[in-house]
Amino acid sequence: MRRDFDARVVASLFRTRSLTVMDVEHRLAGNMPNPAARTVRASTRASHRGLLHTLRLKAFGRRRRLLVHRSYQLKTALRSVLGTSLLVGLLIFVLNQVNQETSRDIQQMAPFMRQGLHRWDQITFLSLILGGAVFLGGVFILELMETHRTAGAFQNLRRRLEELRAGRLVAQLKLRRHDNFPELDKAFNDAVSTLRTRTEGEIAALGRLSSQARELIKEHDQGNPTRARALAEALQQSLEEMRCRKSELLEP
Repeated sequence: MRRDFDARVVASLFRTRSLTVMDVEHRLAGNMPNPAARTVRASTRASHRGLLHTLRLKAFGRRRRLLVHRSYQLKTALRSVLGTSLLVGLLIFVLNQVNQETSRDIQQMAPFMRQGLHRWDQITFLSLILGGAVFLGGVFILELMETHRTAGAFQNLRRRLEELRAGRLVAQLKLRRHDNFPELDKAFNDAVSTLRTRTEGEIAALGRLSSQARELIKEHDQGNPTRARALAEALQQSLEEMRCRKSELLEP
């Protein structure tokens, strides 16, 4: 019964005028009971939010701020705009000269068109200026978006390095899919993994040294100087090997 009613409503809508899918949803929502209408409107709003979210992720990734490193991004964008503005200014100058030369030729052939051509020259020049300004604004925005991918990656790397400096060897660098320098991800994580493996080996070595020290104390307390001396020499050798390994890390 309910489906027959909806089918009749849709058929009448498409017979009267051409409608979009959004119009059909709105008209159906108006003819439905309140809970059904709210469901249709909620699904429509959810689809809009999903589309906007997808577009934002394509442009900026998961970061919500465009200016991650303000000074670097603005400085780089302004440099790009200044460099591009020289080319745009030269192009506007050339096009304006060509347009004025064409207007002078037309005026020589039709002097009565002088006022109209003068007004046309002014409109053309203003259009070139406006178009150049819009183009430079687009270059500025695109440069901010591009530097966002670089500044965001290095900002993330800086935070992970601060964790590493604090002694957290579980730090992991995970860059966004659209970030520049994606090779930093693997290089940093491999370096941290190597440090963690080396630290785990040193912890195991310290455990062995601690065990040797306990054996040494035990043998000394039991009055066994020969065994105690052998353990002391082994402990000294292990400490010397560890010192040598640490000294190698400081070599250039």
